Amino acid sequence: MRDFFTVFKFELMGFLKKKAFIISTVIICLALIIGLSIPTIRDTFFASDEKGEGNSSEQQQEQSNNVYGYVNKNNSITNVEILKENFFIGQLNEVDSIETLEEKINSGEFEAGYIVEGPTEYKYVVKNNEMSDMSQMPFEEALKKTFRVSELNERGIEYSQVEDLIYPNVQSETKVLGKDSVSNYLYTYILVFGLYFMIILYGQLIATSVASEKSNRTMEVLVTSTKTRNLIFGKVLGGALAGVIQFGLILLTATVTYRLNAEAWNNKLDFVFDIPSEVILNFAAFGILGYLFYAFIYGALGALVSRTEDVSSSATPITLLFIGVFFVSMMGMQNTEGILLKIASFIPFSSFMSMFVRISMGSVSTLEIIISLGILLISTILVGIFAAMIYRMGTLMYGNRVKLKDAIKLLKN
Repeated sequence: MRDFFTVFKFELMGFLKKKAFIISTVIICLALIIGLSIPTIRDTFFASDEKGEGNSSEQQQEQSNNVYGYVNKNNSITNVEILKENFFIGQLNEVDSIETLEEKINSGEFEAGYIVEGPTEYKYVVKNNEMSDMSQMPFEEALKKTFRVSELNERGIEYSQVEDLIYPNVQSETKVLGKDSVSNYLYTYILVFGLYFMIILYGQLIATSVASEKSNRTMEVLVTSTKTRNLIFGKVLGGALAGVIQFGLILLTATVTYRLNAEAWNNKLDFVFDIPSEVILNFAAFGILGYLFYAFIYGALGALVSRTEDVSSSATPITLLFIGVFFVSMMGMQNTEGILLKIASFIPFSSFMSMFVRISMGSVSTLEIIISLGILLISTILVGIFAAMIYRMGTLMYGNRVKLKDAIKLLKN
């Protein structure tokens, strides 16, 4: 046990003292502090300027409204004032002819134009038809209202009397019996993506660390001084804890910074940072086990190569599998009752993400959680033992990289 803690401490301090670890952590934390403090900085240094210049800015906004033109062909619209009042995206000016309208559009005086050919018929005229052009819908709505007012007036009916019938004020509320997936989506996405990033980054670092020891023959000395289980468990757990510390520091920085600036944000991000304790506990349990599960695999893959340059090619299959697991979880967030997500929540390679998504955004029985967690725990222990066997065997295998399936056959023999 003493040897294990010696290896564990050495690996952990090795990760924590790396410049890449320190610099990346500081940069991410500073970015979060600055980003979450922007509303407070704005209110502190620019609030008075905004108040003093409020009227002038409003006037400038009114003056800079876009101008549109229209031709009322054959006096198709009798009450043009209603049309202008309901055209809310800018100023609507009438011109005498189509040629004048087109000329003003080409010169840039008008943003676009409309040729009204009947009470409910028009042509849209624009210089360049852009994908983001949204100028037709407002004019159509204004034209519809103008038509309704005119037709009702001809029948002796005031539009105000039937407006509530045309546009009734519908009130509704949602009663959630289970989990509110919509409200829980953002923080679930952040936690799952953070776990994905940790496994990809630290998995590669652990594999590279093991491979470097093998390439410089340090591994041969280590296996003669202590048990291989102490070595592989110490290395993997040390690297894993470094990742947890970094992720925890980032989350803590974001949470504390937001709490200090929550009033400036008008508490708009409370739904992101007020994560239920149940969700945090389940994320910790499944996330740490899943993290260790893949860390042991990456450690074993690092022992199968003799050069650090071969780590990427050796780890490619498991990395592709993990990316597939990530996408299954991401797609499952759109439908937590999907059969694929349910199956994935009991497979050790994917359960740590898939079950967490179901717990956070869906309805899962306690028995399902216990079964999934038990399978993942046993699988992680077995993978750790298997990684120790691969690690010991790796001390005798140099030269070309050994495929994982070939290593399993050798272990059987």
